Amino acid sequence: MSPLPRIHYRVVGQDDYMLIIQVEPDGVFTIDQGDYTSHKPSRGQVDKEHQQRLRRALDALGEARDHPAPDGASGFIAELTIGDGADARRYRFWEGALAQQADLNALVRELEVLG
Repeated sequence: MSPLPRIHYRVVGQDDYMLIIQVEPDGVFTIDQGDYTSHKPSRGQVDKEHQQRLRRALDALGEARDHPAPDGASGFIAELTIGDGADARRYRFWEGALAQQADLNALVRELEVLG
């Protein structure tokens, strides 16, 4: 199986909420919730089955795009970067967009269950 591209997922929400999930090409992941008093950063290895699910979600992911929040909307804003450098695909979206973007939602859910 070919290595995964580097995946960087960053969420910023209300009340200083933050989440960063990073998956390296070798399958090592880190999760940082930005709250060091109750949630220490964690690290692990994505197993083969989960790597396959991530690969399927990545393969189904459409073109890079932005989904800004409508005026007056609340909730988190997320940035997702797939790959590195000039070839990286970047997505920026608010949480409400996930309901209409099945491909993006599938990848985000696979990342969120790592921890």
